[in-house]
Amino acid sequence: MTIRPSHFRKDRVPDISSLTPLLDKIVVQLRGWDFPHIDHREAPAIGIDSIEHSFDWEHNKGAWRFYQSGQFFYVFAIALDWRDESRWWPADQNWKPGTLLGIGDVIFQYAEILEFASRLALTEAGDESMHISVEVGPLAGRYLYMDTNRNRWPIDLHRASIDGFPFTTTIEKSRLLAEHTNIAFSAALELFKRFGWATSIDIIKDWYGKRG
Repeated sequence: MTIRPSHFRKDRVPDISSLTPLLDKIVVQLRGWDFPHIDHREAPAIGIDSIEHSFDWEHNKGAWRFYQSGQFFYVFAIALDWRDESRWWPADQNWKPGTLLGIGDVIFQYAEILEFASRLALTEAGDESMHISVEVGPLAGRYLYMDTNRNRWPIDLHRASIDGFPFTTTIEKSRLLAEHTNIAFSAALELFKRFGWATSIDIIKDWYGKRG
């Protein structure tokens, strides 16, 4: 995942030491785990023109880098694939990595990404338009998974054959601020279509509103 201002300026954030506190102010928390995850037990590594951090905690794994130009790069695992390393969400006898993709997880991750992008746009690292690029994968062979507290099973026949699904957009700040949640829902809908599940925005909104 990459979020950046549409126009490049190397020193958009002049003081590299302000990058970490800037991130702290715009972290998104929709479901208990912060996005992006910042582990304050270990300070980010400081590079020439960026800071970076990686984490490996149970089923949550990822790494990010934040540049003075305003570009933010983040790669993180599909948590479901790492239940064998989790005490909080341990693997059961039916678990197998690389076989499922949670519907709710997709919806919330897009929502987190787009809300984070909208918050970043309002800081000194932002711009009047923002470029957002997200790639979800690997997907080939995965089934969609009903991952609510009430329903937990694969949706038969809704299986992906593509390796990954790209979502890329360049959007004006004003529209991003006003419509980031709906943009996230539309991205999720397009991903679900690649599994052969032609659901609706209303169903996605309802899922999001109930918070699982």
